[in-house]
Amino acid sequence: MKEGDEDESNNMKGVSATLGIAVSSGFASVYTEKVIKAQRNRNVARENYSLAYVQVQLALVSLIILGIYAILMDRKEIIEYGFLHNFTTGAFLSVLNSAIGGLTVAAVLKYADSVLKSYATAISVVMTGILSMLLFGTKIDAIYILGIINILCSVLLYNGKDLDKIACGN
Repeated sequence: MKEGDEDESNNMKGVSATLGIAVSSGFASVYTEKVIKAQRNRNVARENYSLAYVQVQLALVSLIILGIYAILMDRKEIIEYGFLHNFTTGAFLSVLNSAIGGLTVAAVLKYADSVLKSYATAISVVMTGILSMLLFGTKIDAIYILGIINILCSVLLYNGKDLDKIACGN
């Protein structure tokens, strides 16, 4: 395989993974919003099971499945070096950041809706790009700037009250 073909294959994998994450995140946020808002009309049979309780159950099942997978694939390394071998401070901070991000998303969804969550995510991407430019000297091209303008306009249009009156002077 040529180097150009390998780069194209890696780009396709990256784009596919990003699209998969975006689609699954969108479906998950809409479903979670539906569940949270449906809890307002709870019946007595579901009174004892909150969304947090169900999330803990799902997390435990995923831990069991991933634990079995880790034992099957890396049993020798786990026994020899321990479960947290090569788990650096950076990895710990990444896990902590993801956990805090998940709690923040849960709070946003409880008090807002999935559209606002999407806007918050978009604005965080914009801020990450701008901070990357300021702190690390990353070059921002015209397409990124157009994306920033698009995000800012969509946030203003979605959240703006009486923008038509302000813009038209009525």
